[in-house]
Amino acid sequence: MKAWGLLLALGAAIIVATGLPLRVRLDRPRLGTPQVQAPGTTLEVYLRTSLPWAAPETALSLEDDGGAAFPLPPPTRWWRGNILCLATRIPDLRDGRYALRVRTSSQDLRQPGAVFVRRTWPASFFIVQAGDFPPPGREALLPQFIEEMNLLQPAAVLGSGDISYDVRPEWYAFLLENLGRLEMPFLAAPGNHERKGWAAYLRAFGPGPQRADLGPLRVLSLDSSHGRDQFTPSEFNWIKGELEHLEGRTPVIQLHHPVLPAGSAIHGEAGGSGGHLNGYRGAFMDLCRLHGVPLVLSGHWHSDAIFDAEGNLRDDRADFPGTHYAVVTALGNELRRVTRWPHTYHGYRIIRFTEGRLVSETYDLAGTGRPNPIASVPLGRLHVRTLPGGAVEVRNDLNESFDAVRVTLQGAAPDLRPDGGVLESVLPNGPSFSYRVRLPLPAHGVRTVRLERP
Repeated sequence: MKAWGLLLALGAAIIVATGLPLRVRLDRPRLGTPQVQAPGTTLEVYLRTSLPWAAPETALSLEDDGGAAFPLPPPTRWWRGNILCLATRIPDLRDGRYALRVRTSSQDLRQPGAVFVRRTWPASFFIVQAGDFPPPGREALLPQFIEEMNLLQPAAVLGSGDISYDVRPEWYAFLLENLGRLEMPFLAAPGNHERKGWAAYLRAFGPGPQRADLGPLRVLSLDSSHGRDQFTPSEFNWIKGELEHLEGRTPVIQLHHPVLPAGSAIHGEAGGSGGHLNGYRGAFMDLCRLHGVPLVLSGHWHSDAIFDAEGNLRDDRADFPGTHYAVVTALGNELRRVTRWPHTYHGYRIIRFTEGRLVSETYDLAGTGRPNPIASVPLGRLHVRTLPGGAVEVRNDLNESFDAVRVTLQGAAPDLRPDGGVLESVLPNGPSFSYRVRLPLPAHGVRTVRLERP
């Protein structure tokens, strides 16, 4: 045998030896890259195998939160590079959250919160964006955020990078346990801190960039952390292709690094984290202008800011034309000031849409009826507690009213409205109020609370 043939055979033997027994990793859909689809539509599942182009026999199913399983039709399959792609159809299921189960001869993979079935979308809805999540030492802020999201019920939660400040397996287990309790899709984009434990991030949230369709929206989650603050050429081409084929949807983009520098509005260096997008910034902004992108979301600065396409900090008005380049404060990490915007607090953005059109991405801090031009929503203005005697109190300081509270106990779901005789009291306190519900919990009862608008 010639030398080159021997080397080729040796290389093949090494690949086979390291790839056996065959292992499979689910890349999509999963927490961080979920699918939101209607019954009867095509569900695509992407798998990576430890041996290139080894295609194990695979059975797919969905499981609801109660543990009921729904087998999926046998998938068709093809290869995209070294990724095994499976395509099946979502059966006629009720709206809700489902875990995807992937069974092969050697593995049984289950990914909670991977698939969300939704038949219709209301004319008006909102999503939430957060970034720079709580690090070790502030971990109590994450369960608080999860509870607020499950109270508010946004259509999706976007995590715009620096979701994990720790690479330890136990920290990722803590993140996944809490984020897995979200009752809506969680869409992840990596930040610079994820690069310190890149393999752990990929195992937890899947690779990027990714797209997700939310009714009339198409959310593109990008990776700006190559070299800390840039796109790669292949990613930029992917962005360009996605914006050229929107299929009538409104594009919303999230990435970790702010697109624009603080410029003349700068306040300070922000501990060395005042960086912004460098590679492909001008070309990216040209694409946003050409394709009418209304909103580009980012984090990284640990403070709020919103810029227009000319790079001006828009602390004068919230309804200026063109693309809004919004930066969100830290959800739980240290707070900073990068621009002249004076407010600092942990929080998140509520972003509202009507008929696929961006309506607002700012919040009314003072309760005056007019949103501040840059402000995000402070964390901690919603909470639920059980009072003596078993009453449930929902405290709402969001400067927004809700018509009803829905409490679910062991499958029963009464509507608790002021005229229904079940809601005990609505306690006003300026722009704040609380709902107090006469509803003693049975032994080992589980209560889930919802806020609902008229």
